[in-house]
Amino acid sequence: APLLLPAMALGMALVSGAMADFGRENERVELHIHLDGSVSVNTLLEVAIDRQIVVPAIDRVPNNVQDIWKALNDVESVWQRFDVVNNIIGGNATTLKRIAEEFVARQASQGVFYTEVRYDPVRAAVSNYANVSISIEEAVNAISAGLRDGSHKYNVSVFSLLCAMRGQPSSACFEIAKLTSRMLSYDLGGVVGLDLAGDEPHVNNSQYVDCFRYAKKELGLNTTVHSGEATQPQDVKIAIEDMLVDRVGHGYAAIWETDVLKSVINSNVHLEICPPGAKRHNILPSISIFKEHGVSFGLNEDDPTIYFENCTMDKVEDIVRSDPLNFNDEDISNAYMEALERSFAWGRS
Repeated sequence: APLLLPAMALGMALVSGAMADFGRENERVELHIHLDGSVSVNTLLEVAIDRQIVVPAIDRVPNNVQDIWKALNDVESVWQRFDVVNNIIGGNATTLKRIAEEFVARQASQGVFYTEVRYDPVRAAVSNYANVSISIEEAVNAISAGLRDGSHKYNVSVFSLLCAMRGQPSSACFEIAKLTSRMLSYDLGGVVGLDLAGDEPHVNNSQYVDCFRYAKKELGLNTTVHSGEATQPQDVKIAIEDMLVDRVGHGYAAIWETDVLKSVINSNVHLEICPPGAKRHNILPSISIFKEHGVSFGLNEDDPTIYFENCTMDKVEDIVRSDPLNFNDEDISNAYMEALERSFAWGRS
């Protein structure tokens, strides 16, 4: 693992432009990464054994990693693996705190000195496998405690965003917005914003516009929305112009419609670019178009664990260095500096 410099000193260097004084592996900033998309197979196994969780796919407590893989593969869609993960780690404050602290260790090990990690607090509060639940507030407090303790232990800065989920009614989004407002904290590990995640191809942004306008205008929350990852270019425009978001997760589909691309350019919104996903969707050239037009964007992993994207920040950088993007060191440094400038908590803790 790279030797990490004090987060405050490193961040001051980033903001001042004194990047040359620091090693390239220590400058990383990540704004788009999911907590439940970052849990290792080994951790899932250890937690299942510790909690004696009977996993339906094998109808017993797992005793090896192959059992966990059977559970992860016993789904109709790869995205249903999130359900498996949350049913193993959810509904237990001790486990959630552990998962959060291990996440921070992972980020520190690859030189990410500032992170905003996101998760659905409703899922985190429940385990259907164990038939247990805790309050949503208890789940958030446990994760925040793990992020806080990990940040102090590894000398990095990690905060969180709470996710409202597509497919849930608009009223549920309002509840997550209100929860975000109640739990808001710029102390290390704290909740610093609201996200909308979930089934973007089948559920567009329209029913959540009022929720996000309320979050911004009435609650004053920092907001971001998954939009335009591979479909629904108009959702990107809705996120910017109607939902009033500060950032957009992905946004690649904006290049397919001129008015949407103009909205991205003119709004000066920040895009949370995730190169592994863009590559999987064969839409990497969109990043070049954003770069040519001076759009603000950062570099992120999204769901890095082996059963999703199977990536690291090294892999993210390798992707953007390769054809068709051909980024150089300065391009990558600029992306991290843009991300830090558009972060929700840097300089406020």
